[in-house]
Amino acid sequence: MFAVEVQRKIEDFREYGLSSYIPRDNKVHIVENCISTIIGARRVGKSYRLNQIIGDMLNSHQIESISNVCPLDFDNPILSSAKASELKVIQEVFFKISPEFSLKTPLLFLLDEIHKIDGWENFVIELSRNPNWKVFVSGSSSDLLSDSIAKELRGKSIKTILYPLSFKEFLKFKGISLPNFSTIGLAELSRFFEEYLKWGSFPAISKTHDMSRDVLLREYFDTMILKDIIQRYNVSKPKQCIELYKYLLSNMAKPYTIDSAYQHIKESGYPTSKDALKDYINWAEDSWLFFSAALFSDSLKEIERNYKKAYCIDWALANQNSPVWDGKYSRALENMVFIHLKQNFPKVRYYLTKSKREEIDFIVCDQFSKPQMLIQVCYDLSAKETLQREISPLARSCKYFGLKEAYIITMNQENVFDEDGVKIYAIPAYKWLLTF
Repeated sequence: MFAVEVQRKIEDFREYGLSSYIPRDNKVHIVENCISTIIGARRVGKSYRLNQIIGDMLNSHQIESISNVCPLDFDNPILSSAKASELKVIQEVFFKISPEFSLKTPLLFLLDEIHKIDGWENFVIELSRNPNWKVFVSGSSSDLLSDSIAKELRGKSIKTILYPLSFKEFLKFKGISLPNFSTIGLAELSRFFEEYLKWGSFPAISKTHDMSRDVLLREYFDTMILKDIIQRYNVSKPKQCIELYKYLLSNMAKPYTIDSAYQHIKESGYPTSKDALKDYINWAEDSWLFFSAALFSDSLKEIERNYKKAYCIDWALANQNSPVWDGKYSRALENMVFIHLKQNFPKVRYYLTKSKREEIDFIVCDQFSKPQMLIQVCYDLSAKETLQREISPLARSCKYFGLKEAYIITMNQENVFDEDGVKIYAIPAYKWLLTF
């Protein structure tokens, strides 16, 4: 049965051809004799990114035709129920229906969700040893980054992380050519950015009618919690787990501690423990549903005794599933900036000034934890006291770290301020996302 299903999948692919796709901007890491893993949250477009790999290799003549491709999706009842010992049948079937190929023929193996089969690692490692073959494995990050898998593939794989759509990609998915920064162009950018801020960055959302978007975002959230966390980790008290995640959603871009989360769950009438809550948070981060930004400090004790800030993989996912969302988008804007920074920098933290303990939303560091940039996020800077509250700690912190400039990401306002010799650039989020 397994061999028959493998053959059907390969022959169907050859008959239907390569599915259409909109190219993504991120580059996939490819190293000779190494397995390329593509990981990310559910619904970020991993399967379509595999189609783009096929297209890229066809266009660069690394493979001759789609007949050189073996694409298998193991999110299939027959394929996912196979034993690891049966996986060698894939090669046998492929060469049976392609007798013109040999071990020296450039081939492409795309194995989506193969982690559903226990012991799959040895099979893909063996495939990758052929210098003429490229092997790509995709799946949710929680499955492909677990300790056991990481140990098996250590030194034999290289990962590429796929996020939801950037604003530039969102415009591409909407079929919009990148406007210039003329008056009309900026107005058009602002309009599409409002849609991006309201409905988020999942690829399918950009193509979905407004009346169905909120329903789809709720479905995404329920599926992520059920399949990626409750079922995967066999959560014994799912109500407590879900209540915690709703609490984090309602605190998007706000401080939280284990103590504050524990108190909330307790007051909601759900018996739990702080250790259980730590597990729930770790599992959500492994599944890329939530992220926690910690304090920037060279003292581990100081980091541990201070609050963390909660961010979601998608700000619209958070808003549409939060039990207490007030309909405003200021915290969604901060969440958006965090996701963009996380894609581009090794470390993203928040910072508290030394004297007054004023918060800087983001301090961006290199791989050696050296500060590179300070950023505040403020939806509206029009009030004089708001402007001073944002500028003053930025300038003092820049002086402290030896930085000459900083940024305030706004909704629509743009200006340049000189504060004690420090240049502070207020810039609309849509412009910053496209030019940064």
